Amino acid sequence: MKIHTERCTASQKLTFRIYKILDKWLVGKKSSDSSLYSEKWKQEFSSRPTWCDADMALQQINQGIATGNRFALYVRSFFQSLLFSLGSFVQNWAWPVVIVGLSLYLICAFGLQYVHIETDLMKLWVSKGGRLDEELNYLRHLQQNNQYGVNRQKRLADFENPNIHEPVVSIKSTNDIEDEEENEMGLDEAFDSRFQVLIQTPATIGSNALNKESLLKHVEIMQEIANFQVEMYGDDCFRNWTLSDICFKPPAPQLSLGPFAEVLIKLLNRLIPCIWITPIDCFWEGSKPLGPTPPLSLGPDVQAFINNLPKGGISWKNLDPTAVLKEVATLFDVGSLYSNFERTGIGSAYLDRWCIDPLDPECPPTSPNAFDHCGAFKKFQTWNMAKPESEQIKLEAEAIRNPDAPTFQLLDDIFAPSEEKVRRKREMITTIKPRIGNDTEDDSSDYYAYEDNDDDDYNTNNDTKSNEQLEEEQCSRYVKSFLKWLNENKHRWSEFLTPEEMPEYPDYGKIMTGGCQGFARNTMTWPEDLIIGGVKRKDHKLISAEAFQSIFLVASVNDVFARYKVRKRQHNSKPNLDIDTWNPYYASQIVSAWQRNFTQHIYEHRWNTETNRQIHPLSSLSLEDMLEQFSQFKFLVIFMGYFLMFIYAGWTQLSWDGWWFAVDSSVGLSILGVFLVTYSSISGLGISSYMGIHFNAATTQIVPFLTLGLGVDDMFLLLHNYGTVCSTVKNNEIGILMKETGMSIVITSVNNIIAFMVGTLLPIPALRSFCLQTAILLTFNLVAIMVVYPAMIAIDLRRRFSGRRDLGFCCIESSVDSKKLRVQCLESNTEKRIVGNIWRADRIYPGPPPSLVPRCNDDKEKWYTLSGFLQYYYIPFLTMPLTKLMVIVVFTTMLLISCFGLYQSTLGLELSDVLPEGTPPSAFLRAREKYFSFYPMFAVLKGNQINFPEQQEQIEQYRLDIAKSSYVIKVNGRPSEEYWMSLMRLWLVSIQKPLDDAIRKGDINAVTGEIKTDVKLNDDVKIARYLVCSYGNNYNCTGRISTIRLVNDAGIINADGFYNYLTAWYNIDSMMYYVSQASLYPLPPSWEFVEREEVVPPASPPLYSQIPFYLTDLIDTPVIVKMIREIRGICDRYTEMGLPNFPSGIAFIFWEQYLNLRWNLLLAVGVITSAVFITISILVFNPWAAVMVTIVVISMAIELAGFMGATGVKLNPVSAVTLITAVGIGVEFTVHVVLVYLTSLGTKNERMAACLNHMFIPVIHGGLSTLLGIIMLAFSEFEFIVKYFFVVLSALILIGLFNGLMLLPVLLSLIGPPCEIHLFDEKTHLPVPAPFSKQQKHGSSGTRTDDLVKRQVSGAFVEMQVNGCTETNAENNVARHNSSSSMTKDSPHDNRSCWNSSSLGSKKSTGMINIPTSTVLIDQGHEINVKTTSAKIPISTVGRQHSTAPLLSSNAFFSSSSVKRNSDSNSKLSKFSSNALRF
Repeated sequence: MKIHTERCTASQKLTFRIYKILDKWLVGKKSSDSSLYSEKWKQEFSSRPTWCDADMALQQINQGIATGNRFALYVRSFFQSLLFSLGSFVQNWAWPVVIVGLSLYLICAFGLQYVHIETDLMKLWVSKGGRLDEELNYLRHLQQNNQYGVNRQKRLADFENPNIHEPVVSIKSTNDIEDEEENEMGLDEAFDSRFQVLIQTPATIGSNALNKESLLKHVEIMQEIANFQVEMYGDDCFRNWTLSDICFKPPAPQLSLGPFAEVLIKLLNRLIPCIWITPIDCFWEGSKPLGPTPPLSLGPDVQAFINNLPKGGISWKNLDPTAVLKEVATLFDVGSLYSNFERTGIGSAYLDRWCIDPLDPECPPTSPNAFDHCGAFKKFQTWNMAKPESEQIKLEAEAIRNPDAPTFQLLDDIFAPSEEKVRRKREMITTIKPRIGNDTEDDSSDYYAYEDNDDDDYNTNNDTKSNEQLEEEQCSRYVKSFLKWLNENKHRWSEFLTPEEMPEYPDYGKIMTGGCQGFARNTMTWPEDLIIGGVKRKDHKLISAEAFQSIFLVASVNDVFARYKVRKRQHNSKPNLDIDTWNPYYASQIVSAWQRNFTQHIYEHRWNTETNRQIHPLSSLSLEDMLEQFSQFKFLVIFMGYFLMFIYAGWTQLSWDGWWFAVDSSVGLSILGVFLVTYSSISGLGISSYMGIHFNAATTQIVPFLTLGLGVDDMFLLLHNYGTVCSTVKNNEIGILMKETGMSIVITSVNNIIAFMVGTLLPIPALRSFCLQTAILLTFNLVAIMVVYPAMIAIDLRRRFSGRRDLGFCCIESSVDSKKLRVQCLESNTEKRIVGNIWRADRIYPGPPPSLVPRCNDDKEKWYTLSGFLQYYYIPFLTMPLTKLMVIVVFTTMLLISCFGLYQSTLGLELSDVLPEGTPPSAFLRAREKYFSFYPMFAVLKGNQINFPEQQEQIEQYRLDIAKSSYVIKVNGRPSEEYWMSLMRLWLVSIQKPLDDAIRKGDINAVTGEIKTDVKLNDDVKIARYLVCSYGNNYNCTGRISTIRLVNDAGIINADGFYNYLTAWYNIDSMMYYVSQASLYPLPPSWEFVEREEVVPPASPPLYSQIPFYLTDLIDTPVIVKMIREIRGICDRYTEMGLPNFPSGIAFIFWEQYLNLRWNLLLAVGVITSAVFITISILVFNPWAAVMVTIVVISMAIELAGFMGATGVKLNPVSAVTLITAVGIGVEFTVHVVLVYLTSLGTKNERMAACLNHMFIPVIHGGLSTLLGIIMLAFSEFEFIVKYFFVVLSALILIGLFNGLMLLPVLLSLIGPPCEIHLFDEKTHLPVPAPFSKQQKHGSSGTRTDDLVKRQVSGAFVEMQVNGCTETNAENNVARHNSSSSMTKDSPHDNRSCWNSSSLGSKKSTGMINIPTSTVLIDQGHEINVKTTSAKIPISTVGRQHSTAPLLSSNAFFSSSSVKRNSDSNSKLSKFSSNALRF
């Protein structure tokens, strides 16, 4: 037959050269010599050629027997060559590899000594490197930069003054240094750990707490807290530290110098209470926890001067501060203290508030519901005496005792000589005994019975005591017993009291509506949402509440240290405390010890039981301690989990022979594999510690089990193929094992590692650590499984060859009879199969041939085994068209339901879920989430770009705009809390008025500002005058005193003296500064009011300042996120307007990441999906297969997300990590199946059956082992671990098994990618190439791959060898099968040309041709030599088809005349087709 040819194109020439180069390096390697393999392996190759050896498949393509995706096979050949070399090396050096590998891992494991378990919620949850991280560290960076500036100035000073050898300690003045020491507590962080919280919940859920009993219970617990003490660092009783020693207290106002000022400041420092935020502040009982404890006793001398002082001990229960100060002001100059009291609204403190229990004997007479208990007792006495003696009520008398309290010698401190002061101080030290709790009654008290001896006592004292005094004394003796009787016998009140005289109980709901006030009403307002929870209203009035919340502040460590260290504060020092050794470490230890003991005490409180907790404390330390406790490795749980894995792994590889494990059993290897994965995981954790990756609850509770479950998957894959390789390979068994199995391991492991690395895109430190550690551990597992474990297999292989039983400890060998029996079985079964296969030569086995390893007892798998179920039920079931339709319908339904569940999913992660279930901190958080939706926040001004004097109006408008949010608590349309500039404005207005009065009276010259010499002005006027005259660093009163207003009529503070006023306000009105929570940085300089004409030093412009707000109605995460967006929008708008600012607070810290969570999740899923696609495309070089895997894993992620939404698992950073890693873990269930499908021959159904036959059992074992690995997570104390990891990962495994073993095979059978290689004769078995020795006799394989041409004959593509591109006629070269199923050439190609095949398929014709064969291919892939026969094969010349082979070009075509001549003669066509098929 004459064939017309054309010149080859340049691209074809380039392709031919590339093929030649690749063939040189990747085809014909020594490891791909067919003579090295057994007949069994050759049968495996005939069914899955590219799986077994891509090199041999390329040899057959070069021989012209088959065609396929050459580039994919080149890539596969390259990786298989590397894996074969690795396996061969490991087999040859097994023991050294094991020893060196384990030694290196041991070195890595030493890093565990640097383990640091992070328990700080801020560091675990706040995004690193983002906006929030920058905001939280803004103040710290300012301080560091300021310190750097100081050090730089010091270095410059040293450089300019080289002769000065003394070190420069500070460039600041002494006053500035002292000021920093004293006011360190003003440097508040954005999130401080000083808040201690206590929540009281009802004993019965749903009961009303607005009653006397619940409120008094709250009073009692607050008193217990106030009196709770720890013993540390001190002598004798003075090592007792109570809350008053470490709590946050505002400092006493600064007074002008004078003999009385220092004493008054001492008294105020003793009286100023701790800051409490509590619902009992609505009532007089709120004064009970404030102290001081013990009460102050000023002695009879002071009480003689000041009548308004209460008799006996002084405390907030009986003190009227304003009345006392008014009286003191008539005796001494108190400066601006009175105006300070007026401005803050201290008033009568608690004496004018309602009493929760009017029957309390200490309830003051000034209370609105004060009960005249002495008058009632007098009536009771008359009523009781009228009864018969037998019916008279006996009351218990109380001994009258003088209060055991120290005397605060006020006048002696002023007038007594210093020696007397020392003596009195020594006496006080030796007599003070701190008391805890209330005084108890004397057990030996008398009973009130009006006995004669009592009357005699009264008659005896009539000469010295008036009747009024006697009645008062008698009332004081019996009042407690009388009031107790009244409380227990309410039904008898009417017998001796009129309705007007009866005790009046307050309307608790009405009084508490709107919140409460502290001892300073104008500045200490506690919003209702902050202190009362679970409320019900009627007409805006509280009628019911379920919970109370109290908050108290513990001072910072620096403040506690300075409180007892600074010499000028020694009036506050604890007696016998060694000031010289006192340091910040001691202070921190005391604060921490008090917090820990306080929370532990409340945990074990008598009102708390296992099933019902009524008192819930929380401190930052309790959270950290709880996280640290439960973040430790649970070695018992880990041991149980790994023990179960040992059992499962050994059971799956068990093979029994007689009385012990069989020779071919792999129990020992499976146990060693689990041990190796465990060992590599420990080493990976060590490397993580070396790298500084901190551990947390997620890593310690999850990572060991997750990496175990994922790590053993690859072990099962190796062991599954290990038995087959042992029976099919002559030598280099480990090399062949790695060549065939390593590709799947690499693909799955790399995708898992990439998935967890992509998980670090979520900017949550705890989750980043979790993902990084998991990725590192999976990398260590991959190296161990690919290097160390094959070495262990090689050692086990020697055991098998020596005939020793598994786990026989090298001494238990298999019996000779058993060996002979196995050999006989092998020979018998092999013969039976060969003979039987001759009669079944027309059948084509769709999957890989079954193993030739004989089973003497039965030749078939039991139906109840995995193999039997697969062969007899599962594969036939999936091949049915109705089954495929059902699977598609079920999958589509699941996908639609998942989309609906995904739509229903909500954002959120309750903080209570992060803590162990059933612990007190978890109970506290659940109570808070249920009853309190209140959060504080601050608007922080970044002052480095703000001109405060000129931007006052803008700052005020910014504050009002934030207050417009529905989530901000407002009073009359304005924020409930004042801020530092508004408080400074109020103070300036308060001192401007007396200045104006003084100018109007002529006491101050309106022009020069001079003060008349005979006029005494109060301190407010003098301070106002100094401020008017001070502007910047200048001091001038002339022309300013009557024209400059501190605050104009529009409420704008005078701009040129703004910073001078800030210094004065900070120092004079210091209490209001701390109430404002301004946290100015840098702090204004220290300034004291003195009688000197000098400028008030200006403060540095604040680089950091805060404006407080209270937020409410933040009930769940979506609402909080909405609030954050709203507030952030306002802040960003003002930042663009030139007012740099940002919001801060707990809500912004812990919920900020939800703003971009969905975007980060989509980005991470997109990245991991692309990574999966690219990785598989590169390693398999088949985008079609990569798309199939990607589609399935994405559907798995959608189904998992739908499951989470349907089961109430909220979307949060934790569940987002699970969704991201689900894409990578899903590859475990898919890529194995797709890879076997690609490498199998046959129809799509046959290839589907082949991939299931080969990979069903390993995938099942891998899924079950992963499930077994994570099953111990179900026993974690952390609810979020059980809910977000165990439940979700278990669902992922089940979804993965369904998609990987049911949906994916069905999709592959319908739209699967073509096989990587296929024969021209459409057979399903590819012959093994001839051994290299025989190929050399007939010509080198490399000389026949110079150039290739493809021809399309009878629907098949034929590759032919051409030499050059000259127009010649090609001879028909007939290939024949040798006895080893190899193809050789009868004669080499004499002439080679480019074929034109454009019109070969222009007509369709069918016919039968006889093809001579020298072998018959049997159904199991066996080949036997028989006589030459001829078989009829249908030939169909079809239209033009496209091939994946790159050499098929539209430019190569047959001439139409050639086709016409072929169609004219059927014999010519048959002859041509026969020759073509031989190629």
